[in-house]
Amino acid sequence: MSFWARAEQGVTVLELVGDRRDAVRKQLERSLQAKGSEVVKGKLYETRARRLGFRGREAYTDAAIAALSRELGLAATVRGAVSGPKLTVKVVSTSGRLLETETYPLKKGRLSPKDALRAAEAILTTLRGAAAEVVPQEPLEAAEPAASKPQDVPPQSSATAAALVSSGAGTAEPTARVEAVPAAPGEDVPPVKAPAPMMGPRRVSVRLGGATTFRSYCAAPGIASCGQLESQPEEERPGNYLLFGTPSPYSGFSAELAVFPLALQGETALKGLGLTAELSRRWPQVSVKEGGRGGTVSAADMYWSLFGTYRLYFPLSLTATPLPAFVGLRGGVISHSFEVAEEYQALFPKTGRTHASLGLDVSVPLARLARVEAGFLYFIRPQPGHEQRDRYGPEVSSSGFGIEVGVSGDLFGPLDYSVRYRFQKYADTFSGVGTDWTGGGISQERYSGLTWTLGASF
Repeated sequence: MSFWARAEQGVTVLELVGDRRDAVRKQLERSLQAKGSEVVKGKLYETRARRLGFRGREAYTDAAIAALSRELGLAATVRGAVSGPKLTVKVVSTSGRLLETETYPLKKGRLSPKDALRAAEAILTTLRGAAAEVVPQEPLEAAEPAASKPQDVPPQSSATAAALVSSGAGTAEPTARVEAVPAAPGEDVPPVKAPAPMMGPRRVSVRLGGATTFRSYCAAPGIASCGQLESQPEEERPGNYLLFGTPSPYSGFSAELAVFPLALQGETALKGLGLTAELSRRWPQVSVKEGGRGGTVSAADMYWSLFGTYRLYFPLSLTATPLPAFVGLRGGVISHSFEVAEEYQALFPKTGRTHASLGLDVSVPLARLARVEAGFLYFIRPQPGHEQRDRYGPEVSSSGFGIEVGVSGDLFGPLDYSVRYRFQKYADTFSGVGTDWTGGGISQERYSGLTWTLGASF
């Protein structure tokens, strides 16, 4: 088989660094097939690699590529990286020699149909050029009877054979064997390294789903904590106390939006600058006890947030292809309110507060399907609304924090998912004279639950 026939039938596109969901890799494979090349698909390559004992990133080492080239009959590999709005493609021989490097523009992380075919044609042209450099050797033998020829004569060099031909001492006998011309001694063969990937956020992400929440609330004068109130016998509790919670989790809807307008602007320090927003509404049934009275009432739990955020992205090599991890800071506004039905508002007040918040976020990818995410929020002066201050005291000191931890990942195409656990706590200390308390007191409010969403990222 000629070298060119082998090249047409044995080309594989290795994983492209920074290529989300292998979108560009699949484009190149389809375009190479459209140009008449028989492409060894990435899944077949990885399956054979595992059979040969190469696991994870080991499948893309020089030793693994050389072994798999023999196994699959490869003549070359295509490597490269997606870096912002461009694709860098490297055509590499199975011995590791760099044959050609080209760059192509990307739009929304993909090649245009024209550029995909142009890239495929350039790859195949490079292989044809490499094949043209292959010089067949024509070993010659001395013109003597076959019977008298020594049996263990080493093959003669082409220079010796040429001398024999010029002197009439032998005749040329071409063979079917083709050998590549080795690199000249001292030739500087550049190492094959993909450019450092540009890791960044998606430009727009939209998620819709649900939220399940537990909530507890207490308020009482003359105590240090809600634990103290709950541990006291009912007849020993102070007057005008309020203690309620949800006997079971209550549900509602959740919507999230993330926008990073500079995500596709290439290597810029501002690519991780963006906005995130969330809106959630839930409808609980609340068990109420107040001064010996109690019951179950309907309520509405409303939450929204708006943050400006900056995320520092970097590649994390826990998989064969580095995936984007990030550490981020965010700051913005949170609003949370809990309001019972109107007929019960005389029993206890609406709890509503809007306040500033600062946070830290971390995302660690374990695989495309699983990223571990965590966050911490510090609430800045999360003071309650006037309904509580009117009743419990006009002067109030408040604090609070929030914790989030969960898992998210890519499904297929632009679709992804997220499941998160969230805990938020508020603590208020009142002083002064209110309509219910004359000497101040405390209140505490806790929210905990799960938020699950499905979304699309572009």
